[in-house]
Amino acid sequence: MKRTSIFCTTLAAALLFMAGCCPCRHLTTGKNTLEQDSTRIEVKTEIVYVPDTVLVEIPAQTAERTTADSVSHLETDYATSDAHINPDGSLFHSLANKPQQKPVAYQKPVERKDSIIYRDRVKTETITETVEVERDLSWWEKTRIYGFYALLLWLLVNYRRQLFSLARRIFSH
Repeated sequence: MKRTSIFCTTLAAALLFMAGCCPCRHLTTGKNTLEQDSTRIEVKTEIVYVPDTVLVEIPAQTAERTTADSVSHLETDYATSDAHINPDGSLFHSLANKPQQKPVAYQKPVERKDSIIYRDRVKTETITETVEVERDLSWWEKTRIYGFYALLLWLLVNYRRQLFSLARRIFSH
């Protein structure tokens, strides 16, 4: 019984080693057409002048003057002026600006950026050509190749009775 389990374990390990190796390397994908994407981004920048209004604050100012003249009053959009005669006979005149903001029109520069994305799909055909390069196998590759056959021969010689009885059991049913 013990020899049978050792044999089955050895046989399973040998089968796994045989199925696990893949010495070939695939160099080409097998496609005849290849797609390439070409993306180009174009950015345009332009400055546009837009009419806009700015509020300019007029500072409040005061001016006074005394003179021996008649009474006067003056008022504009931005200032008021009052004048009167003092008890000693002189004229008092005051001028005061009204605190306010004056709208002034000007051209405001606005920067506009516009980007255009160009995508070109290019199909190119590839020619698959197989070139064989001769080279000798390394000692490790030779050992793996011949080692498999040596292992198989060793298993057949040492476990031939168990293999024949196993084959009879499998094919007799």
